[in-house]
Amino acid sequence: MAKFQLKMATQLGEKTAADFGFVDFPIDPLKIAKAKNISVEALPAGSKGISGALIFAGSDVALIYSTDYNNAGFERFSISHELGHYFLPGHPEEILKQDGKHFSRANFTENSSIELEADHFASGLLMPSTLVRKLLGRNVIGLDGIIDLADKSECSRTAAAIRAAECSEYPVAVIMSQGDKIAYAFMSDGFKKLGQLSFLRKGDALPASMTRTFNADTNNVLNTKRVCQETTLGDWFGSSQCIALDEEIIGLGSYGYTLTVLSSDELPADPNEDDEDEEKDLEDRWTPRFAYGR
Repeated sequence: MAKFQLKMATQLGEKTAADFGFVDFPIDPLKIAKAKNISVEALPAGSKGISGALIFAGSDVALIYSTDYNNAGFERFSISHELGHYFLPGHPEEILKQDGKHFSRANFTENSSIELEADHFASGLLMPSTLVRKLLGRNVIGLDGIIDLADKSECSRTAAAIRAAECSEYPVAVIMSQGDKIAYAFMSDGFKKLGQLSFLRKGDALPASMTRTFNADTNNVLNTKRVCQETTLGDWFGSSQCIALDEEIIGLGSYGYTLTVLSSDELPADPNEDDEDEEKDLEDRWTPRFAYGR
């Protein structure tokens, strides 16, 4: 799917938060649903594999979300994901073709275009880039900033880590792993500019690293243990440049995954001066397509 479309979905999420009067963390998706007369209910317990659903029945709209993970951040993201299906152009029409019912698996786990767009909408809605950059700018680079973002935005640490990598002016990479395998990885634009890097992909084996050692003991993950060790760019990405990085690791408890953050406060910021103009241009082109009537 084109990066352009996902960026536009993120920007629509940000604009939606602003349109409903949110100027600081946390953004409340339930208030937005209420303002649009969308009924919101929790899924029955035991509905494994489904994070949420959006149902159109005549003039009525119902939004259902999972509470199985007992994680408020995940629930807020799931609700926001379903709002993405409501607000994103073309999504309601696609759902109506499916008898008006759509079931989702949110939080960046699905590869279909409609799910990825809704994930990026949710990310932009709950963590607008202006607020994220302001908060990250007040924090120490790395895991502390991500945890603070998760706390302030009331999102999961996984969603906050991905958003931090998207918005950070400093080189940072976040890796989600389980056992000896990579689940997914995101790099900030500044990190991608550090050199010729081998990209980490879903299913790849973790390199020899503290993260791999950490994951070998499942208690580290279940007990949300946190450790930090120095590593290098070459250790993780096969780069010939011997750039030192902090490898910060935290277990995510019963979720079963480990979050690793690679960064360094000695690397220069990448201000991305052209991004603001690019984002404004994207917004101008996207605005006429907003479905104000829904």
